Formats: sequence, structure tokens, C-alpha cells
Amino acid sequence: MVKDRIVLLDSLRGLAILGILLCNIPLAAVPESVATSLTLWPHGMAPASVAVWFVTQVFFQQKFYSLFAMLFGASIILVGGEGDDRDRRRILLLRLVSLLAIGLIHGFLIWQGDVLNTYAIVGLVALWARSWSPRRLLQAGVGLHVGLSAWGGYKMLEHTAKGGGDPPAAAMSRFLAGVHADALQYGGTFSQSLVQNAKDYGDFVFGSFTRWPPIWPLTVLALMLIGMGLYKLGVLSGKASSGAYRGLIAAGLGALVIVGVAEAVYTVLPSHAWPVRAMARWLQGATAPVVSLGYVGLMVMAARVKAWKTIPAILAPVGQMAFTNYLTQSILMTGLLYGGRGPSLYGKVDRPFLAGAVVAIWAAQILWSRWWMARFTLGPLEWLWRLVYRGPMPLRRPASSPLIPANAGMWIHT
Repeated sequence: MVKDRIVLLDSLRGLAILGILLCNIPLAAVPESVATSLTLWPHGMAPASVAVWFVTQVFFQQKFYSLFAMLFGASIILVGGEGDDRDRRRILLLRLVSLLAIGLIHGFLIWQGDVLNTYAIVGLVALWARSWSPRRLLQAGVGLHVGLSAWGGYKMLEHTAKGGGDPPAAAMSRFLAGVHADALQYGGTFSQSLVQNAKDYGDFVFGSFTRWPPIWPLTVLALMLIGMGLYKLGVLSGKASSGAYRGLIAAGLGALVIVGVAEAVYTVLPSHAWPVRAMARWLQGATAPVVSLGYVGLMVMAARVKAWKTIPAILAPVGQMAFTNYLTQSILMTGLLYGGRGPSLYGKVDRPFLAGAVVAIWAAQILWSRWWMARFTLGPLEWLWRLVYRGPMPLRRPASSPLIPANAGMWIHT
């Protein structure tokens, strides 16, 4: 079947998948409870380590999962349509249910940071909003995000008013002992790391949907609804005006400055005070979708300027294979870091080493994706997944259907 493929969505998906890796790899290198901490990071606060942490927190953390969740919302409409087409709805339901199964396998057996199960479950809710108008979708999504941010801000202020801060010394000692015990399991034998990974993933899945309010699923739902609304408006497919994208870039830059200042203040304060840390984290989450949309604006403007078109063209094959690349990242991370699977570097390497590994994986996935998509119509795991929810299709790319050229626009026939 010949169809219009939205190259911009592929490029944005590729950017999101690569960006997510820098946020994920610390979670596979040390216990999650200290992975994003500046002061509790097991390897101390060497300047190079702090620099990697700062860049990650300001430019990457929460931005790329926000972008990917919005793109996932757009894909719900692309696959399921906007109306009451029973065949397309059936395909979408099969797609989401099979994704849930894959996510659970991925989380329990490979890496406990899996988000596919959450996307699948939340997607089964969001799909019923496909027929909503863009305005209604944005009102619901933005309203939910603002509500969640307000709730988080209220809880932060409440805790501060009660004299909140870091736990007492005895409680902190017990916490660090638990972190050490978890690290020994992850860095032990293959079976030890597998069991600890499965335990932590089970706790995460159960806690995500039983803790009230369920912040993480509701956050994903808000982002999906926003993505659906923006896709219907043409923002995520490159159809909006240049002025609209410039506005997104300006808003995203402003949000980055706010978060950057907050993180910088927290970093340079000798006490690294809890209220400053909490405010920086709150600002990070509240502004993440704004920064993500700033990145969308930059990608669109790059695609419209001849000198910069190569950037979205390089990222598009990575996005076409986003499912394969995401799961491959988990295999590479855990193979490198978990005990009994390779070098067993868990708990032994600092952030600069992890950043270097990320850059190496980025390069490999960019090259691999371009090579593969020049020869095949889908990524290998995308093709297998499609067998489940839509049936077989040719894998080999016809000679007359080349890879996306560097000068491609927003759309291309595939």
C-alpha cells in the first residue's frame, strides 16, 4: 500500500528515542532511588560528573519522554483514525494489547525502567478521545497537566511548611543500606540481577496504578491528549505557520532558562538545600512539555532551512525504527552494566563514562537505522509487532522506494 509518511514525526520520534537514553542509562547503572540525585550519587561530585548531571537535568530529563508520549498520542489517531471505523479500532486495540504484553516481558526480563506497559494501558483510555476536537483535546490535556503540576506544587509547599527536608540520620542510614543491598544484587550473578530487576519492575507497575493519585499514568494521559490535539492542528506534522513554531521555540527557551537557573542555584549552593532541590524538580516537570514543544519547533524550522535539513533526515530512520531502537538500548545498557551479562559494570562507573556510552550508542543506532531502512520497509521488531496486530507485509524495500533523502520535506511517499 502506498501512503504518505510524515517524515517530521519520524524525525521527532528519533530525537526522542535518542534523548531518552541519556536519562535512562543512570537508572541502569545504580539503584533508581539515587540515580538522578546530585548528592547521593555513589561516585561523588567530581566536576565532570556534576556537569553531565546538570546537562541531563536541564536539557533532557522529562523532556523526551514528554515528547514521546505526545507522539504516541498522535500515533493513536494515525492508526485508529478519528471516526468509528471498526476495522481501524480493532487494529488499534490489538496494537495496544500486544504492546502491553511486550512491555511486561521487557520490564520483567530485560530492564525495569520499561514504560511500554504504561503507554499501552493509558493508550487504551486515550483512544476513546480520538473523535474529540483539537480544542477539547488540548483543554483536557493541558488542564490535566496543570492540575497535576498544581497538586505537586501543593504537596511540596505542604512538606516545606512542616519543616520538611532530608530524613533523619537514622532513616538515611537505613535508606543507604537498602541502596547498597540492591546494588549488590544488580551487580551480582545473572540470576541475582534478573530477580532484583523483576522485583523492582513489579513494585513500579503495582505502585504506579495503585498509589493515589496515580501521578505517572495521569501525566502520560495528559501528554497523549495534548499530542492528539496538536496532531489534529497540524503542529506535529509540520503544517502550522512559521510564526507558531517560532513561538514554541521562544516558549521552550524561556522554560529552559527557568529550569537552568533553578538547577544552577541548587548545584552551587554548598548546602544543596532540600527546598531548592524540590523547587527545581517541580519546575522541571511543570515545564517539560513546553520545552518538548520548543524542540518540535526547532526540528520543523530545521526541516524548512536547506542548510539544516540533514538533521531531521538523519533522525528519521532512527524514528522509523523507534520500537527496535528502544528495546535495543535496554539490551545494550543491561548487557554492559548488569551483573552476569557482560562486563558487569553496575555501580562501578561514573556519569562521564555513561555519557560516553550513550554517544557511542547514538552513533551506532543512527548508522544502523540508516543502513537497515535503506533495505527494508520496517524495523525488525516493528515488522514482527505488525504481524500481531495487522498481519504480514513485505519486509524487503522495493528498489524504487529509496531511503528518505537529506532534502526531504515534511511528507514522503513510502
